Amino acid sequence: MRVALSLVAVLIAVGTALPGATLAAPAEPKVALIVGPAGEATEGYRALAEDAARVAERFTSNVVRVYSPEATWPAVQQALDGAAVVVYLGHGNGWPSRYRDSLFGGTQNGFGLNPVAGGGDEAYQYFGEDAIAADVHLAKNAVVLLHRLCYASGNTEPGLPEGTLEEAQQRVDNYAAGFVRAGAGAVVADAFTAPAWYMHRLLTGERSIADVWAGAPRAKGNQRSFESSRSDGYVAAMDPDRPDGGFYRSIVYRGDAGAGRLTATAPTVPTEPAEPTLLGSGLKIEMPYLKTRPIAGSAIELWIPYSTDNRATLDGLSVGIRWDPIDAEVPAVDGAALVPEPPADPSTGRFTFIEPEQIGSLVQPVVARIGRTRIRNDITVPDRPGRYRLVTTLHDRAGVAFDAATQALVPAMLVRISGELEADYLVAPSAEVARSGEFGFPVAVANVGSRSWGQVGDPSRRHPDERPLASSLVAHWVRLDAATGELPADVREALPAGFGLGATKRATLRLTAPIAAGTYLLVIDVVVEGVGSLTAQGAAPALVRVTVE
Repeated sequence: MRVALSLVAVLIAVGTALPGATLAAPAEPKVALIVGPAGEATEGYRALAEDAARVAERFTSNVVRVYSPEATWPAVQQALDGAAVVVYLGHGNGWPSRYRDSLFGGTQNGFGLNPVAGGGDEAYQYFGEDAIAADVHLAKNAVVLLHRLCYASGNTEPGLPEGTLEEAQQRVDNYAAGFVRAGAGAVVADAFTAPAWYMHRLLTGERSIADVWAGAPRAKGNQRSFESSRSDGYVAAMDPDRPDGGFYRSIVYRGDAGAGRLTATAPTVPTEPAEPTLLGSGLKIEMPYLKTRPIAGSAIELWIPYSTDNRATLDGLSVGIRWDPIDAEVPAVDGAALVPEPPADPSTGRFTFIEPEQIGSLVQPVVARIGRTRIRNDITVPDRPGRYRLVTTLHDRAGVAFDAATQALVPAMLVRISGELEADYLVAPSAEVARSGEFGFPVAVANVGSRSWGQVGDPSRRHPDERPLASSLVAHWVRLDAATGELPADVREALPAGFGLGATKRATLRLTAPIAAGTYLLVIDVVVEGVGSLTAQGAAPALVRVTVE
């Protein structure tokens, strides 16, 4: 586990200490450095944190590192206890945002952390201001430094509109609130200045953090201050790139918190953070399933069959959901496109950017409904059709993931998500036929989208919105090898008008084989009057490999 203290000299002097015991060492300001999982950006974030850690170790031996993939909430909570300086790099989730209509302290204005230790740098879970205010105890007037975050300094996410100045001010004020309640005297959000620069100035001299922030290398000279509405007695300030945008620098502070006024904390030996577990409860879980067919963007129920010797252990259980795209057309996030300005940090020379939220990474635990034999959850299906791996994790009532042994009880699912126009076919994958011969080929087709194929309509009406619109199965030959000769014409089989969601049709297509021996592909599609080919609309056709002897 990558949670380390710079206390080697102290340990040699006092001998082995009991786990969690306070060591007989001089009290010095505690510095906690947190790096959350942020995909490809994580390695760069770890390097920036390590730069700051090395600076801190020149002035205090009380330095704690908690880096992804070990940055779980229990580990971070332990590291923050008594910290006078906190550095965090990772995902940020604030408000106002497009994700919620009102502020939600359960996930907003806090950390994006590893749901389970050792799970890599991709998946992350938000622990918001409510958990920080309730469970974190910083040193008095601690300074919190937030770097590379979305929302914390008033911005949103790369590629999204920032909104108004008033919305940016709300984001700044909201993001600081939980840390202030945990004991912070100042919360700085600076997207692009290296944390090492701030660390050196906080641990030397007598300057307040407000003065340090005002003189940062990325200062724009557009400072504007306002009283905090979330934290009594605190003042907020922003220094945007422009008077009306580019919100990448902010501070919320009280008095003269900063250098020379950091509270010293006696160092402690870190213990292994306790992880909740459901082992020993006799819990057994069968393959989860979805109650109804998943349509892109729809709300459905996830059902998890289970049995247990002690149902009370499931009280308050939350279920986390993560959709990992397999072949869905999810827009790729290119780091080079995410750099608002400038593209490199002058203190390190490294390429830097802010990592936005991405599907397939975010874990969102929701309190489950515990039935007698099934755990049920309402979930939202991704809005892009395709195949996904649905990963389910189990969490306690506080949102903390149960240990790895508990998670191993839950199988992952492969899910196909249908779009508005989507067909499913039941056909043989291959066939062998004679040249020029006629043959019958059985096909079953189902409408698995959210829109009917055509409409029943009224034959007496002439308006397109009111007349019948038909659909049909179409079989089309494609040559796969060098065989020559004319291919048979397409064959059509009419489907009932207004072929609705869930409707199915079995048919036998009367086909004629090509005149030349060889290998062919029989492509089976649905064509809807007024719409055209479903394959052209993005639905997958049925493909049959045919050998003509």
